[in-house]
Amino acid sequence: MSREVEIKEVMTDGVIAIETEKTVVDAAKLLREEGIRGLVVVENGEAVGVIVCRDIVYEVVSKGKDPRETLVKDIMSTDLIVAEEDEVLDEVAMAMVRNNVSRIPVVRQDMLVGILTQSDIVRAWPGFAEIIGEEEEMDAEATPRPVNKEGTCESCENYSEDLQEVNGLLLCTECRQNQ
Repeated sequence: MSREVEIKEVMTDGVIAIETEKTVVDAAKLLREEGIRGLVVVENGEAVGVIVCRDIVYEVVSKGKDPRETLVKDIMSTDLIVAEEDEVLDEVAMAMVRNNVSRIPVVRQDMLVGILTQSDIVRAWPGFAEIIGEEEEMDAEATPRPVNKEGTCESCENYSEDLQEVNGLLLCTECRQNQ
């Protein structure tokens, strides 16, 4: 990038949050209503985790749990990485790659002000997808790996390293499962 871009220039303003004591059904309804794939989980106004569609599928549906009884706090990811809105995009993007997270809450003086997703980064910085591939190659062992297509899913617009063509569209694992 020719100049340092701050997160606040590319993040999604505002945060759609859900309380830890809400049910998975509540989370799923909010995700659908807002047309998003992830929520920041809060407790007493503080961000304590993140819940994404994949959490609901992997931790509730696939295990036969009752989403009306399962609480958000029971399936949320708690390894929360938070960024300040004035941090530099490329540094935060690389931290996301290293920590294998697709979205991080953004704060201004400890107040949630937005969220940064891989989709936000790819829209602002098309070279990000290439850097992710290079980073993984450096970390990979010297054993042959299956070749996967990588890039932006044509359904959800999230970056994926496991795109496969379905009905003429390149789709990530999650979108293929939802077909």
